[in-house]
Order: sequence, then C-alpha cells, then structure tokens
Amino acid sequence: MKKVKINVRHIGMVICIGVFLITLSNIGWPDGHLQINAEEQKLVLKGKISEALGEYDEHLKGAVEYVVCGRNGKEYESIIVVDATAKEIYDVLEKLGVKTGTPPGYDEEKDEPTPPTGTEFILSVEWKDGDQTKTARAEDLIFNVKTQKPMSRVAWVYSGSRLVADLDSDDEDAMMPQAFMSNDIVALKRFDASALFQNPLPESEEENIYKKNDTLLPKLGTPVTLTIEVNRKMQLFVLISGKVQGVGFRNFTQRNAKQLGVNGYAKNLPNGKVEVVAEGDKAQLDALVDLLKKGPRFARVDALDVDARPFTGEYKTFGIRY
Repeated sequence: MKKVKINVRHIGMVICIGVFLITLSNIGWPDGHLQINAEEQKLVLKGKISEALGEYDEHLKGAVEYVVCGRNGKEYESIIVVDATAKEIYDVLEKLGVKTGTPPGYDEEKDEPTPPTGTEFILSVEWKDGDQTKTARAEDLIFNVKTQKPMSRVAWVYSGSRLVADLDSDDEDAMMPQAFMSNDIVALKRFDASALFQNPLPESEEENIYKKNDTLLPKLGTPVTLTIEVNRKMQLFVLISGKVQGVGFRNFTQRNAKQLGVNGYAKNLPNGKVEVVAEGDKAQLDALVDLLKKGPRFARVDALDVDARPFTGEYKTFGIRY
C-alpha cells in the first residue's frame, strides 16, 4: 500500500485559516454597532437618521451631500449617521480582502477630473415603523430635484478616500485616508474624494441636485440598520405564481433581463408557474426581481419564490425555453 506523507505544518496552517474565516464570519463589536458576514462580504451597522439633517436648510437650501457619515462628521448634510467610524469600516473591508480603489482626482494632461474606481457595493436600510419593519435601498431615501423622483439605484464605488498627511504620526511622511479624520463614509458628490464610497452617476456633478426624500424618510433620529455589501455576481432561481402564462411573461422577462445585462432563461412549467434562472451582479438581479414582482400588463403575480445560488457563468445571453 502506498504511503502518504502528511505535512503537519501545512495542516496546522489550513486549520488556522479555517478558524480565522469562521471567526471572521461571525465577528461583531461588543455593543453590536458593527457586524460582519465574511461569506457574503457584508457589513451590518447600527445608526440613525441624522437628527441634525436640515439644521442649516436656510443656507444649504435642503441639499444633502452624504448618504452616510460617522459621528461628529457632517451630520447636518447626511441622511444616516452610523456608530462605526470610517476607519473601522476601512479596516474591516481590508480584512475581508476588498481592495481600495482609486479616489476621484484630476488629470492635468487632459485637464479634466478623473472618476473614482473600485469595488462596487450595495447599500440598504432597515427600520421600525410601529410594528412594521421597513426596508429600502439607501437611494430611495434621497430625492432628485431635477427628475422629481427618488435617486436612481446604483452600486456605490469603494475608492477608499484620498490620502492626506497623518499629523498625529511621528513620521513626517506618514499618510492616512482623509475619511479617518472627517468620518465621511458615503458621498453623494461623484468627485468628493474625502469619503470611502462615491456616487458613480454623472448627475452627481451638478450642484444641490439631491435632497432628502420626505415621502419615505423615517422621522429624524429613528434608529436604523445599514447594510453595506459587495455587489457580487450570483445566480437566482425564481418561481413566479399567479396569472403568469399566456400573458407574455417570458418575453417581458427576456426584454428586461437583456436591458439590465442579465443572462439566463425564462420557462413555462406544467403547473402554471414560470421558472426564471438569472445570473449577473446583485444590483442587476435586484432590479430584475423588482420587475418580476409586477410582471407585464395583463399578468397577476401572486407569489415570487427566490433562491440565491452561486454564480456559474454558463449563460451567455437570456433566452426563452419551451
């Protein structure tokens, strides 16, 4: 019988790495203000709707500059104030293996600003309204004064904040992210290099384009839970029940999936349901699910069962199966 050599040192390393990942996936600060789900690359933070929001409306004319800031940040022009600091968020993302991108800057040769680059994230908010739990994407809490609609949903860019001199260091050449001082976490302005996360929409270059969305925003001071998660690629297996056959549901799904850049298929089942398998990033898939909940004009959606699965990459377009 062939003998197999076992390297005890390697086994020890594997065990240590496994224990680290398990520990990291369940880590949380003692007061619960920051929780981590390593498997889904997700942070869950405690905070509140800024009580200082609108404090200087006469001067700012209702404009907001930040979706999220930390305590003692620019709370008067931020929608949400979280208990975690920008540094805590930065350090946790680094431990999760998320690389910082490139903050917005300026190209001297082309004489034009350069947009931020980096990993994309999705922001969602949860709060209590009496006995009800309400959830929304962070963008839903913001109003676009130009379109007269809530801000378009986006995937926020994690650039990591511009580097500035660390005045507290003994090393005169030491640098640190500006966000560590300002506690600017999610900026609405595309070229605000102080924040960790930036808005990718070109519209954000305009002045005073965003205000709080009074039709949805909870009362100032309302406790909220903010989820920040990587816009990772994944697959969704969806079963839609109701009046969903013979009403153009598959064509409706295909048309919208292609517009969103989602691949997969839609198929009628013998039991009267429609089966949809869709692959893309989470932001794209969330948008598709929102459309599937409504369906085409003559459809009636009674139930939508969604199962998240690992991304396979096997689908190169979105088709209709028979």
